Amino acid sequence: MFSSEPLTTASPHRRILVVDDHALVRMCVVRMCASLSSELEVLEAPSLAAALDVYDRYADSVELVLLELNLPDSKGFASLLTLKRRHPRSRIMVLSGAVDEAIAAEARFLGAEKFLDKSGDPALLRAALSDFVNLLEPARRQTGWAKPARRSSEPSAPTLSAREIEILDLVLQGKNNQEIVAKTGLRLGTVKNYLSGLFALFGVPSRSRLVTLFG
Repeated sequence: MFSSEPLTTASPHRRILVVDDHALVRMCVVRMCASLSSELEVLEAPSLAAALDVYDRYADSVELVLLELNLPDSKGFASLLTLKRRHPRSRIMVLSGAVDEAIAAEARFLGAEKFLDKSGDPALLRAALSDFVNLLEPARRQTGWAKPARRSSEPSAPTLSAREIEILDLVLQGKNNQEIVAKTGLRLGTVKNYLSGLFALFGVPSRSRLVTLFG
């Protein structure tokens, strides 16, 4: 049964949030995270809505989100973009059972720290998580935990509305304008206006260049 309460009883200043709709997978990842450090609390959520609710409650202390992209209430990069838009300083590692370098590159462009294969060798997944936790540890010992500020040289993910996220996701799925109209219920002119806005936001002149940017 899903519970948003932490698995451990550690200090409330270090938390990881695991977001996956598959209960068994989520349980395994939660236990793996809990084994990394006795100081970590591990939170879990089976959907994007639940994840946003949990993150809202623990925003000051969540160090990392492990996010499955395809959730019951959000598909594809909409999950990542929605979470980053709500919490721009969140640090997210994407979990996926389908490893594709183009998708991984797109996830990183949109703000993910890493793209991890949850169906591969569990030792590799654990090593990646352990490396992340260890990377933060020296700074924490010296100064106490604080979310790192984004360096000025780091690119930031564009801020998108929920509708822009939906339309971008449909474009990246290869949908044409009429198919987007059918999916969203918007007028054709409105869809075109949204697309023009996306082109401007990402600094590209056309749909093909937008798709190429993510591929």
